[in-house]
Amino acid sequence: MAKLKPAIKTIRNNMLLTRMGDVFAYYRIKSESIPIQNKKVVENYKRKWRMFFEEVTEYEDFHLKMYPQEFRLRERFNDLSLDLSKDSEDVGTYYLGETENILTSRLGNMTKNDFIIGIKLKNAFVKLDEGLKENAFSIFSNVTDAFVNLIGWEQNVPASFFEQFEEMEDTVYKVVAGVNGSRLDEQELIYVNRYDFIRGLNHDVAEEMENGNFKAITNTIIDPGESSCLKLSSEQDEGYLTFVVIDEFPDNMAESDIFYEAQSLPFEVGIDYKIQAEGKSKTKLKLNLKGKELKESANEQAMTGDSIDSSVVDSHYLIRDLQDKIKSHDVSMMNWLATIAVTGRDKKECLTRAKQVVRYFKQLNIICRVPTADQLSLFYRMLPAEKLEATDRNWLQPTTQNGLGESLFGVNSDIGSKIGFFIGWVDRFNKHKDLESAKMASRDPVFFHPMLANQNIKGSKYRSPHVLITGDTGGGKSYLAKLLFIYVTLLYIKALYIDPKKEFRKWIDKIINDSIIKRDYPLFVEHLKKFKFITLDFEEKDNWGALDPVAFLPSHQAKELIQDIFSEVYDFKGKDEIHTAFLRAISEVLERKQKGEQVGSMHIIDIMKDSKESSVAKAGDFLYEVVSDSILKLCIHDGSNAALSLNDRISIIEIENIDLPEATASVDTYTNSQMKSNAIMLALGKYCELFGKQDKDEKTAEFIDEAWVIVSSRQGKKVEKSMKRVGRSYNNALYFISQSTKDALREKENETGNFGVSFAFDEENERTDILKWMNMEPSEENIEMLDNMLQGQCLMKDVFGRTSKITVECLFEEWEGALETVNKSAVAYAEEKYL
Repeated sequence: MAKLKPAIKTIRNNMLLTRMGDVFAYYRIKSESIPIQNKKVVENYKRKWRMFFEEVTEYEDFHLKMYPQEFRLRERFNDLSLDLSKDSEDVGTYYLGETENILTSRLGNMTKNDFIIGIKLKNAFVKLDEGLKENAFSIFSNVTDAFVNLIGWEQNVPASFFEQFEEMEDTVYKVVAGVNGSRLDEQELIYVNRYDFIRGLNHDVAEEMENGNFKAITNTIIDPGESSCLKLSSEQDEGYLTFVVIDEFPDNMAESDIFYEAQSLPFEVGIDYKIQAEGKSKTKLKLNLKGKELKESANEQAMTGDSIDSSVVDSHYLIRDLQDKIKSHDVSMMNWLATIAVTGRDKKECLTRAKQVVRYFKQLNIICRVPTADQLSLFYRMLPAEKLEATDRNWLQPTTQNGLGESLFGVNSDIGSKIGFFIGWVDRFNKHKDLESAKMASRDPVFFHPMLANQNIKGSKYRSPHVLITGDTGGGKSYLAKLLFIYVTLLYIKALYIDPKKEFRKWIDKIINDSIIKRDYPLFVEHLKKFKFITLDFEEKDNWGALDPVAFLPSHQAKELIQDIFSEVYDFKGKDEIHTAFLRAISEVLERKQKGEQVGSMHIIDIMKDSKESSVAKAGDFLYEVVSDSILKLCIHDGSNAALSLNDRISIIEIENIDLPEATASVDTYTNSQMKSNAIMLALGKYCELFGKQDKDEKTAEFIDEAWVIVSSRQGKKVEKSMKRVGRSYNNALYFISQSTKDALREKENETGNFGVSFAFDEENERTDILKWMNMEPSEENIEMLDNMLQGQCLMKDVFGRTSKITVECLFEEWEGALETVNKSAVAYAEEKYL
């Protein structure tokens, strides 16, 4: 067994002094979520990093580190629980706990990747503080431990020592800030150093940070006795660690994307790059020698009559190209050693994962190897502030700064909220045979909070709380909408779901009446019983007038909606006399309402019928007949029935016998029944607007299914815009569930922020529009990606403007019945039974 002694001597703020007298500065790189399919965005990102490496080359030694940091799911859910409604606290707490259990069971130790960069500050010497040793010594980079001990550094290095590096560190920091870098604080840097000794072992990050002690960093036993791996033993846990070395790349490293690709592995990994810039004179000498060697080899082959090997020709071309770049550009050779660290609970698991890494990267034409005898030396070399040495030449990768830029350091595929409910998995734009395979292939959970967008979250691009869910029938949008709605009902939010298809109640009743679910999941059943269903069936007289604008709207708002409703079934164009009489009748009815009289929209028709003008009377008779025995009775009545309540916390409004047109149908082709149904949807939209603006301090959310019907007419667009404006000034979120993304694209360019979050399921005829809306390039590759999406997969764009492909999943089998939107027949199940 061996107890390693790292390079670290002491730490002050974000600077680390080594036993050899070098000072490194460490920074965290704020990772960016970039859709790997967006080639232009990816290339711009790589260009930024190539320029960064060119700018810092003069500092000579660097360390790129990606390590899996603890996700702290329990802490996140504890924070989320503060938003649970008092009447749903028990069931909400239960399902947060279940989510944690299920995700932990599936993923093991849940992690997120942290990206760290270390840069050696350029001074090759350390000048001692005057008070330390009478200004008598200057320590160069080859100082030994014995010498350090001799001058009294073993215990403490005064803060004044680091002051001479502050100006240089500040210069470096400004460069690092250009790639989203920030300084580590002292406790964070201690933890980064400690992490290598507890990699893969159970530990509490908060505890390690709080009790971080620089002297306890190495408090782990490293046992190199096992072949191809190391055994780590701390006070709390033990496990195994293997370093996989990246050994060979193709000649063209473009799109190697090491850091991004490694995140696709089904287990946590860490990556370390140790980089050393090579002096140009040394590079030129090596290139000249290599060029002569290749020339001699080519001459020998020519003299023997053999054709010159293509590898010789290619190498000669690459050398000439590199020589030209070094002469005319700010290009330098960078030598680097890269390892991928995998861990396991036992040796078998550890080595199995290491082989999986090798296989995965082989598919990308990148050759990795698992060293048998070098594990201990690699462990030591990958520690912070350790520099490359001549003994590392076997594994070195010599490239220009461009090669490093291709590694895609600092890129992830994060999407959604840090605090929120689980809704699915990130899919890194891969193709899967089925939905289950897509779920199991991801280690990146997606969380969503329905009420964060308008709370000025740092870094957010959109401030609207509204959510757009679009996609073709059968793609999964209704499933997602209902999943989100159930989550919303757990929070301190007043929620409303408009269900024109009348399918929600059927599934919820099925669950409530299921004896097994009632027995095993009583909390969920009791929660569902809180949902208040209102079925607007015009054949039931008690429902007449439930959506009458005269009854539920203030007078100044009612007039416009009444006009919109009647315009759906009567064309007032060119009929000024009738139109004027109609407007006067509205005013008269609203005045009577203000005086306390019981009136409704039907009285408008009565006034027109009684008009002395025959044309007006005939129009009144016509409208009376149109309303009679039709769905319009829901919004045109005499005021004798109460309108819909605005006070219930969880409401689902169904509409019976509604005849909605197809989303693709032209308004000109609507039947009389469909136009009447449109009028009902307009009234519902206005009701939702009022629902969301009663109290600025009250959080509200409305889910409007088949919402495309509202925006299909000019009047409906006005209602939609009004509903969206409510969310800006009130704590109100509108969930707009529609078949067409074009409903969103119809808005002016400066209004695209009206939706803070968007979910787009595939719609074959709108793929270019979908990609445009979701900040994706409308390339052939992305169109094919949409075509390959499975039912239950969609693109998600969050409040930060990030876009990812996700696989929607509900973790709880007892919820599935409430989310179903298709009732499979026995034949449908039989179809899936056979191979």
